[in-house]
Amino acid sequence: MTRRSFRRTLGAAAASIAIAVAFIPGIASAHAVLDSSSPSASELLASSPKEIRLDFDEQVEATLGDIRVYDSEQHEVSIEKTVRSSSDLSIVTAAVPKLDNGVYVVVWRVVSADGHPVSGAFPFEIGTQSTGTSAALLEKVLNGTETSSTLGNPMSTLRLLGFLGLILLIGCVSLLWCSPLLGNSRVRKVLRYSSVFIAVSSLGLLLMQGPYTAGKSWGALFDSAIIGDVLQTRLGFALFIRSMCAVAWGIIALTATSSVSRRWRIGTVITTVLTIATFAGSGHQSAGTLPALFVPLDMIHLAGISTWVGALLVLAFNSRDNDIENEAKRFSRMATWSMPLVVVTGVVQGLHLMGGISTITQSNFGKLLLLKTILVGAVVLLGAKARAQLRTGGFPSIAKVIRWESTLVVLVLAVTSLMVAQSPNSTARASISFSATKVQNGIVAELSVVPAVVGTAEVHVILSPPGGSLSPVKDVTVQFDLPSRNIPPIPVNMTEIGPNHWVGIVQFPYSGEWTMKARVSPAPNQTLLFTTGVTVQG
Repeated sequence: MTRRSFRRTLGAAAASIAIAVAFIPGIASAHAVLDSSSPSASELLASSPKEIRLDFDEQVEATLGDIRVYDSEQHEVSIEKTVRSSSDLSIVTAAVPKLDNGVYVVVWRVVSADGHPVSGAFPFEIGTQSTGTSAALLEKVLNGTETSSTLGNPMSTLRLLGFLGLILLIGCVSLLWCSPLLGNSRVRKVLRYSSVFIAVSSLGLLLMQGPYTAGKSWGALFDSAIIGDVLQTRLGFALFIRSMCAVAWGIIALTATSSVSRRWRIGTVITTVLTIATFAGSGHQSAGTLPALFVPLDMIHLAGISTWVGALLVLAFNSRDNDIENEAKRFSRMATWSMPLVVVTGVVQGLHLMGGISTITQSNFGKLLLLKTILVGAVVLLGAKARAQLRTGGFPSIAKVIRWESTLVVLVLAVTSLMVAQSPNSTARASISFSATKVQNGIVAELSVVPAVVGTAEVHVILSPPGGSLSPVKDVTVQFDLPSRNIPPIPVNMTEIGPNHWVGIVQFPYSGEWTMKARVSPAPNQTLLFTTGVTVQG
């Protein structure tokens, strides 16, 4: 590749990214987020609910899910098994027996469509008036029940091993497809070890996925019931197919020779496509919006990076051989199309998952994507230097540069394995909420906005007196003003969902210091105004 054609390639890649960003669909939530629940958080019910109902923003797996209810004494209440709705795969429910008046806490855990556990908790009350103890009980229950698995880091290591095996296998066969070096003992050793990497990674992740999502540890690794539950999930099925592909790769490695048969080549192509599909079909893109578009795009990305990076690593392993001049030139041609393909598809996917550039620093996923992009850029620059040296000095002149490239590539794979475990959603969006307590004429108003970020948010107004009962209020109206911008007030349609518990939905178009005004009519000729400031983040 000449310097001019290299600049043209980079320019085309940059233009492709710009066009894709301009037309990319909106945010694709890749970890499930609880949209609503029944009972809702902090709701005061007049009678016992028949079930706990959780509605998420995407499909969830119920086989590894769990809903638990705790009473005011922090004792677990016996309820039915958690099931997923047959008509809406984003809803899970658990039937509950008749509950006495009092405060209760719901602790839930589900698995999002991409295999990551998501958990949360919220209180609710049954009775004629709020006791005001729900927040304290929630904290006590969480302190007593919250557990985290120790399998997170081992699973990240296994993912790295799986990615390394994938790119080495595909890079090796693509670089040496018609080369007599395919029968070289060192090359066959790379194929065998890479097959083992895929096998160990897929089987290890299959065993660890269940205990990890359930908050358990090594002791539950071989629990047959948990393994059975994992196999019923999308990720579990993909890992099972991947382990079968590892066996096929082992056969391919053992039968690789300097002149392979047509049957060997067909089997290799089929195994390659299936292996890539198990990664793309169980990752973030499969759980986001437009999976029919972005899963194939992810497969193209994986194929491109395996062809480019895998072949680079194979060259590095054989850099001391003097008879790979032709393979080095072939790699240069392969990198010409695979490098920009990887950059464009990678950036487009990352921005799609996060909803654009503006949120890239608001999540660990975005920060890792930035780091990965910088590392890939460094690999591209080293590759340009190597191609320039290859034209003048042959392969021996670029052996050292290739080894440096390979080191950076391993770092890229390590960052990628960490990204798989992260949510593309902004951590700020998931955690930011607002609440305030205001008192007027002996009436306590609990005002809350969840989440307090640009976009859709839920508004709650809960009314109760410091002591004694409160008759149902006649009406509650809420509006939001943004003094820093010349826009009309935004009214919120409030609905009573429980005794003196009103809820509504608001759309925040801008970030800033908003003013929330809640007008309450406790009696026909009485109106109280509760005002508070709400910080809405972008």
